[in-house]
Amino acid sequence: MTTPTKRPPAEPEQRDSESDTAPEERRTPVAPQVAREVRRLLRRWRNQALPFATIGATHGIGAAAAALSSPEALLPVAAGWTASAGIYGHVHRSTSRWERLYACVAAGSSAGWQATLALAGANGVTAGLMWAFGAALSIPWWVRHAEPEPDVTAELAAPPQPREALPVAPGTADRRLKLWNEHIAAAGKPLPESTLDGITGFAYGWKATVTLATGEHWHTTLQARKSILSVYDLPDGRVFVEALHGESVRRSRLTVLTSDPLQQKNHWNGPGLDPATGKFPLMIAADGEPLHFKLWNPGAGALHALISGVTRSGKTKVLDVVLTEASMSDRVHPLVIDGGGGASLPQWCERANLFAGSPEQARQVLRYALRLIERRRPAVQRQGGGSLEPAPEMPLVPVVIDEAHKLLMSDDETDNRDIVRMCEQITQEGAKFGVCLILATQVPSVKQLGNSTALRDQVKAGTIVGLRITEKGSGNMIDTGDPMPEHLKDLPAEFPDGSSTHGLGYMMTSRKIRARALLLENPADHPVTPAPLDPESAAEPVPALNGSDRVEESPAQQRSGPAHEDVDAAVQQAIADGTDQDPSALMRETGLTMRQVRSALKRI
Repeated sequence: MTTPTKRPPAEPEQRDSESDTAPEERRTPVAPQVAREVRRLLRRWRNQALPFATIGATHGIGAAAAALSSPEALLPVAAGWTASAGIYGHVHRSTSRWERLYACVAAGSSAGWQATLALAGANGVTAGLMWAFGAALSIPWWVRHAEPEPDVTAELAAPPQPREALPVAPGTADRRLKLWNEHIAAAGKPLPESTLDGITGFAYGWKATVTLATGEHWHTTLQARKSILSVYDLPDGRVFVEALHGESVRRSRLTVLTSDPLQQKNHWNGPGLDPATGKFPLMIAADGEPLHFKLWNPGAGALHALISGVTRSGKTKVLDVVLTEASMSDRVHPLVIDGGGGASLPQWCERANLFAGSPEQARQVLRYALRLIERRRPAVQRQGGGSLEPAPEMPLVPVVIDEAHKLLMSDDETDNRDIVRMCEQITQEGAKFGVCLILATQVPSVKQLGNSTALRDQVKAGTIVGLRITEKGSGNMIDTGDPMPEHLKDLPAEFPDGSSTHGLGYMMTSRKIRARALLLENPADHPVTPAPLDPESAAEPVPALNGSDRVEESPAQQRSGPAHEDVDAAVQQAIADGTDQDPSALMRETGLTMRQVRSALKRI
């Protein structure tokens, strides 16, 4: 029996034939492909094209209005103005101050050009000027949106690939993002569901914006700083987290340093005090940006300042820059007190307008500063109140005290409470009269500031520079309330190459990023430009501290002071001349210490 031969099925051949011809039969028309590609490009480049659309809409509204006769021409202009106002109102709700200002300028310009084109015509020179102005106004927008949106369509169309198979080049943004997603943002990691956006490189590393999951605060990113250091395999002091003011509390700016530019000394290259802002560059941040020391707030008066740090941390070098900037300005008339007996700031002994190297000379300078406040009081009254604005005809008078703790602290042998009280008066009353106090001390504790919380609070309200310290509690004394990327006691005394870290620290009232003060090798190399006092202040006799006719007192004479009879006579004479029996007023009038005045009032 013969087994019948089984015929091969014809279906495979039929399928092959169909598969060969199906692509030709089912080919997508060209027009939909072009439309899809156009939509894809518009999605990617919509931010860059938005200014062109806005300028085109402005031109169209103006052309429509110009083609109509009155009063119909008002209709497109009114619609355009309504649209401009609506767009600005939408932007105003959820953007920062500068973005709102930019949106306001753009919306106002669009409305103005709509009316201009309607009146002058939408052709010729007027239209060309409108397009040129719109392009110029769009430059900030294009700079911010230089990168196109990710090509999501292309990514969805491509077949999925394993994450590990993606090519990753060391040092690229892809690698940085990959490490973040795997070791920082993954579930169970320090910042789950966080995103890292806008990675941009600069000379010493890279920056990015971190956005945390809903319900989180950017402080959490700050707390994860050590984990970020570990993930990117970096030494301490290379990661900084800063708040993005005006934006969501979930967002922060991350700065990662792949090298440390602060090991190199940045030299002071000349005066940089800006009269419009009252500030000058004092430190260079780890990302290369300058941080500014502020002497006054325009329209709000002088600012006090506090500089702290242990011995050899660089306080004196910071003061050298501050004093040089002040002495080379025609708007600043600095007075210098050296609490170290003249050894801390020796180069300013002959260069300052007044230089006090002893406690008694310090008292004379402080009394002089208080009398300047009284001299300037009528000027403030004449202008109707407010604060004096530093100017060549009314310069700022900062009283700079180095090693302030040696003058402010009292012990069994010395009683410096009168110095503390005069410093308190300057900080409480001097700002509106253009007189401020700049203190430099090792530890800004209440004890080292003469047990005066009022004095410490006043100077902390101004500019604060925190350099290296050795005890954790010392840094808390100048804490401004915002979290720090690291404690001041964690700042190293030496860089890895063995060089000193003089001037390394933080501008506590500026960005929370490690910085280093500019180095001024020799202040004597830069000429002093004396700023003359205003007529009211110039009428006050200047204490003869640096004059050749000054007679030095022995330490015993300085401790003993004038006899009780002389003190009582001076106080009685001041009262007879019409001075109120207020200790502060009598102290200013007689030049005596607060303790001497109070004792005299008890005796008489």
